[in-house]
Amino acid sequence: MIHHEDYIDEGTGELRFRRAEHITEAMTEDGYRFPSHKSGARLFRDVQFPAEMTDSDLGKMTRLSKHMVGATNMLGYRQRNDIIPYSTQEIGDLVGLSGSHAREFVARMCGQRIMQRIVVNSGPQYYINPAYFMASGKRLSLDLFLLFRDELAPILPGWVINDFLRQARPRPTSAVVAQAERIINTGTVQPPE
Repeated sequence: MIHHEDYIDEGTGELRFRRAEHITEAMTEDGYRFPSHKSGARLFRDVQFPAEMTDSDLGKMTRLSKHMVGATNMLGYRQRNDIIPYSTQEIGDLVGLSGSHAREFVARMCGQRIMQRIVVNSGPQYYINPAYFMASGKRLSLDLFLLFRDELAPILPGWVINDFLRQARPRPTSAVVAQAERIINTGTVQPPE
């Protein structure tokens, strides 16, 4: 969006000059753009780390926050054209833990909702909660919001939450619409043809 300000001479009505300012929309199809902070970092002063999180855990998570992929907040790295998620053991290696200590650390961070483990066809992926550590991207995606919506709700405006929830609402498929029309027209539930 572009915001224009016109400066007009009151006596003559003549346009003296026009100032144009580019304004980035807060919500687009790419997600919600967090507002800039005076400190220049994406930190939320009102969001406190969990009380059970130790200083050692905080240091480890700060180190891991440097290994998030772009705007996804996923722990991983780029290899050619692919994004490779870190395994539990690789996460442990990054923070100086091995074996059961690495697994315990990851489980503890997931239990405290600092991290989230998602299993996809290629294996597990770990995401860091953007309420605590936001990746270099400027926008919060719908997927990331849905992973951590309970922690993000206190720091996001209500209209953003509503917009994300509206985007997340599943759209009816044609089979579901056809089934609903049959119920309305006949008053009975029949299997689709």
